[in-house]
Amino acid sequence: MSTTVIRPKNRAEWLEYRKSGIGSSEVATIVGLNPWETPYQLWRRKMGLDAPKEETFAMKAGHYLEDAVSQFWQDATGREVIKRSTGDWIIRNNERPYIQVSPDRTYWLEGMKHNSDNKGILECKTTQMAIDGDDLPKHWFCQVQYQLGGAELTTGSIAWLTQGREFGYRDLALVPDFYGWLVEEVERFWTDNILGKKEPAAVSVQDVLLKYNRHTDGKIAEVSEEVFEAYTRLKEIRRDMAALDKEKEALEERLKLGFGDAEAISYEGQTLATWKAAKDSEKFDAKAFTADHPDLAREYTKTVAGTRRFLLK
Repeated sequence: MSTTVIRPKNRAEWLEYRKSGIGSSEVATIVGLNPWETPYQLWRRKMGLDAPKEETFAMKAGHYLEDAVSQFWQDATGREVIKRSTGDWIIRNNERPYIQVSPDRTYWLEGMKHNSDNKGILECKTTQMAIDGDDLPKHWFCQVQYQLGGAELTTGSIAWLTQGREFGYRDLALVPDFYGWLVEEVERFWTDNILGKKEPAAVSVQDVLLKYNRHTDGKIAEVSEEVFEAYTRLKEIRRDMAALDKEKEALEERLKLGFGDAEAISYEGQTLATWKAAKDSEKFDAKAFTADHPDLAREYTKTVAGTRRFLLK
């Protein structure tokens, strides 16, 4: 096999190895199929412009629950998960060292000798989403295909636990043409964007704010006809919404006239709406405090950077 297995001493060392290549959790981002991250955001992290992602509770829970998901999968399929495949490890492609994958688990293929060629890859997921096994999330599919191709294996499976209540799995075979496309895109990203330090294009508002969180005074950008068409359509939609808001306010006022001092109104026994006063609350009077204690107010006042405000002309 033209791959090398790397077994870091600990998770910290594993995370360091991940910086030297493109892992399977990143490939969907590169090809634009990750709903949670863009190529520009990934590039910024890879280049050290932004801090690495902090491990959230959900991420930590998913890591801890890999054992549970793999056990559910083993019970459902009767296949044997390879014990040595637990933990943090890496399979690195010798020809393209930047291709590196870290399978959650591997398993022995049924009815075949236990050797390095007769293995499958198991990806374990915990999620809050309802999953349709016939329509897997695209970034999940990319992840497994990249793992299979990177590990030079042809058979895999993805298993998921939804809200701790529902289990499912789907077997997947390597799709060589799709994996080939992933390799082309990863190689381009690694060569042009990482080694060549070329910024990927901004494809979301968050990308623009990451790059330009402040405007340049006096600068005006000439836009394309496509952007002008979006402007024109937005103006039309805002006019329609303004008319609807005006009608909504008039209808609400008509309803409120029917309340008097009642907390609810009804029609033929059906409650239509309620109109009740909220509980009394206390509010800090910052203006009065500043007037009475100006020195103390200044001590506890900080400057907050203004955000870019969008106004349609």
